[in-house]
Amino acid sequence: MRVLHLFDYYLPTTLNWVSYLLQHLKEVQLEIGAPWIIEGEFWRSSFRAYRYPFQVPGLLTARSEADFPLLRKLFSRSQRILPTYAHWLAGRLSAAPPDILHAHFGPVGCLYASLARRLRRPMVVTFYGFDYERILRIQPALRQAYQRLFDQAARLIVASPFGSACLNALGCPLEKIAIVPPSPDLSVFLFQKKAKPIGRLHLVQAATFTPKKGHLTTLEAVRIARSRCPGLRLTLAGERYDLRLYRQVLHFLDKHQLRDWVTILGPVAHRQMPAFLARFDAFIHPSQRAADGDHEASPVALLEAQATGLPVLGTRHADLPLLVAHEQTGLLVEEGDAQALAEAIQRFHDMESSEYEVFAQSARSHVEKHYDVRRSAELLKVVYKDLA
Repeated sequence: MRVLHLFDYYLPTTLNWVSYLLQHLKEVQLEIGAPWIIEGEFWRSSFRAYRYPFQVPGLLTARSEADFPLLRKLFSRSQRILPTYAHWLAGRLSAAPPDILHAHFGPVGCLYASLARRLRRPMVVTFYGFDYERILRIQPALRQAYQRLFDQAARLIVASPFGSACLNALGCPLEKIAIVPPSPDLSVFLFQKKAKPIGRLHLVQAATFTPKKGHLTTLEAVRIARSRCPGLRLTLAGERYDLRLYRQVLHFLDKHQLRDWVTILGPVAHRQMPAFLARFDAFIHPSQRAADGDHEASPVALLEAQATGLPVLGTRHADLPLLVAHEQTGLLVEEGDAQALAEAIQRFHDMESSEYEVFAQSARSHVEKHYDVRRSAELLKVVYKDLA
């Protein structure tokens, strides 16, 4: 069975788990379609890529998102206006089309729906969160395109019942929706036992700087807790997507004299993430609905952290109550409630090592039981077999 996976570009670091999902799709011949190919840590030689001739091999070979960023944006975004890559791809595939086309993100599905019709092949589209609501505020015309996509697509894939409800509210029939949870590769994110003494808590938030990640709530909670938690430290790591938010973070640190308590790093390469997480005691991620409607779906970083044995301090937002078992693998508070988050921080700061170890072991067991990339790959393969 041949399945062509379609992206704006292959592969955004925010979709790192998708590369593991594709690797575990046994008995499936994988093909990649994207106007910009990145041959970095998420690329595998077994993948067949349809490389756009304009991305000249050798001259414009990209190893990361940082390589040729302007060209990457030009190649991917221009396709919304002039879909030259889809037209070129149709010519390449017409003689021997794949069995299934699988688009990643709703707008990508809209872009390549005509290709699926031209090739007379079923289309699968995975939605991730950004494409539920925020993109529709930015581009209202997509609403009509979504309705046509819901009519044409054979399956729409989401991460959870929450995602299913979001798509159904947009007009997608429930019978077309399949759930495939995003999951880490547990052979990569190994459990790392550690002792946490009373009076110490080194927190980490590894997330892109965007409002839905709740960085300012994290900082306010640390500000509240620090007078009662002398052993508290926080590290923030991630892409600085929203520069306005990043400047607000720096201003907050200076205003409240938190520079000695908080360290800011850039993004951590995904292959280095397991070793990076081993340096900390807990993972903090107070997701929230942003003013522009953007919200989380299923942040895989929370599962990766728990797989290594890090309890999570988070919020009751989107899929987080499914990903984090409250009072077992971490603690959840309401969105934007910095006071409650500060109390959760203090609880872990003052926690004895024996109780902490129970949380850590439960975190690993929870991910092993419910979230494993091999299980997700089997669920996706069932979808493919039903269609093929």
